[in-house]
Amino acid sequence: MSTPPLQLLSQRLARWRRPLLWVLGGFLLLELLLNGLLATGRLESLLNRSSERLKVRWGRAWGLWPFSLHVREFRLRHEESGGGFWELEVESAEVNVALTALLQQRFEAEEVHARGASFRFQPGQHVPKERKPEERKPWEIRLRGVRVDGVRALAWGNNRLTGITEVTGEMALVPGHRLSVRDTRARLGKGELTHQGNTVAHIEEGTAELGIEAERDEARGGMDVLGGLEGRLQVTASVPSLTAFQQWVPQLAEASLKGGAGRLEADVRVKEGRLAPDSRLEGLGQHITLPVGLVHVRAPWRVHAEVSAKEEGPARARLQLILAPVKVEGREGRVLETSDVKISLETPAPRLGEPLHDVQAALHVARSDPLDLRVLNGWLAPAVQVDSGHITLEALGRASPERGKGAARLELLTDDLQARWGSAVLGGHLALDVDAHKLALRRDTVRFDESRLLLRDIFVRTGKDQERNWNGTLTFPEAVLTVSPALLEGRFTGSFSNAAPFIALLTDKAGLPHLLAPLLDAKNLELSGTVTLGRGVVKVGKLRVRGEGLELRGNAERSDSDTRAVLLVKVKLLPVGVEVTPEGTHVQVMHPYDWYRQKTGEPTD
Repeated sequence: MSTPPLQLLSQRLARWRRPLLWVLGGFLLLELLLNGLLATGRLESLLNRSSERLKVRWGRAWGLWPFSLHVREFRLRHEESGGGFWELEVESAEVNVALTALLQQRFEAEEVHARGASFRFQPGQHVPKERKPEERKPWEIRLRGVRVDGVRALAWGNNRLTGITEVTGEMALVPGHRLSVRDTRARLGKGELTHQGNTVAHIEEGTAELGIEAERDEARGGMDVLGGLEGRLQVTASVPSLTAFQQWVPQLAEASLKGGAGRLEADVRVKEGRLAPDSRLEGLGQHITLPVGLVHVRAPWRVHAEVSAKEEGPARARLQLILAPVKVEGREGRVLETSDVKISLETPAPRLGEPLHDVQAALHVARSDPLDLRVLNGWLAPAVQVDSGHITLEALGRASPERGKGAARLELLTDDLQARWGSAVLGGHLALDVDAHKLALRRDTVRFDESRLLLRDIFVRTGKDQERNWNGTLTFPEAVLTVSPALLEGRFTGSFSNAAPFIALLTDKAGLPHLLAPLLDAKNLELSGTVTLGRGVVKVGKLRVRGEGLELRGNAERSDSDTRAVLLVKVKLLPVGVEVTPEGTHVQVMHPYDWYRQKTGEPTD
């Protein structure tokens, strides 16, 4: 008699019931084990104990069949030697975990879907350090099929980038030994690039591809993450202003730079942590405005940068900033204009995160159109009245700051200058030579220390004396122009070919006193002192002059069309005191040293 079908089915189910129960029980046991490890923090503790440098934290985590791990408020931080670290934070993630790998101290996932992530990298100082022996085998972390939506921020050093919409790729990490990031791609949308909290650029769109292969470097005491970086970034951005960039130019760090909104397009390639050939940057922008003393400099800008390979030696990076045309404007309109200003930098392709080295810099300022020097009368008159003359500006220089070599000069050249100091008429050619390395434009001042003023073919003519000529050179170890109200102050040293300017000072109201006639023969003078120009006043203080047949010290001032001076003059072997007032020139023969001390309060030793 045959067995009924229903009975056969029941018998078969009975045979499989026990194995199915064992399998189901095993899954439930693994589920309980996984959630127990997660709920009690045991898995977190095991991961953290495997390495002193690796720290894992999460706010909440649970696992569901078939081994899908859900995590909230996840944080992974890895410390490097020298104070460096990298840190990953994720709002939420779903991870398909291989539970059997946990038994072998491996955290493996074939699929990771995360949302709301942020990554921060802070390079440290590379300090060689003796490696401590590992107390236990480190855990390995392997993540494949990673997809991150809504990346909040990517930060490195003082920089921060937002607007990354999606990242895909895979990662393998053995803490303290090896880091591998492969096939990583990112898409950029609307976001911002900031430096030290200041917005540098508004990101419009872009893409990025990168990979990292970094292993422990015993000489550096850790993994060289940047050295193992390769990738490419293509991005389009708008620049709200050039103000954020001025901090990288010491001469402009404290200047009141305004404007310069524009656009940038970048294609950046990186190999072994360095900018690689075919990297480029293009940009252009609106007018920038820079106050300099009594005037404002205005110019639109454009920039070009590239990295090119060399047949011999490392690749070279070049950047050129062009301002064209450049207009200098005052209260009454345009003062001066030049066709272009070019600033160029060249250096070996730099390593990311490290300062530039072996930088070659070049400056070129095209010769400007002539400026009528009578515009200075509003600043110097009535102490000095300019009757005629023009000035042009030109600059050219090359430098290697790291080697302390090179020169960059800014020259102001006068033509047909003629001015009046009281009854004296002065004329000739002046050239102001400014060391561009010492030039510093700040919010309220302009410093141009170590500048030189060259006086060539200078003539001076007074109503009481004949025309006299001289040449001279003045060097200003310190010179500063205060913007408002305009005031120039400086300390100078230098040389004059003869005493013609001092003769003009003493003969402003009358002829040269007979006792001072030897001044006419004094030559090759060395001098020093301080000078103040502005607000209708010219002052020369702490004046010291020494030459063939002459020693002189004192102070002089001209304001409101009046000249005043107190001098101690030694011609040949005869010392005399001299005082110049609006009424005339007084010569003090008796006890001149005591007289000078009483007048000035200065010692005469």
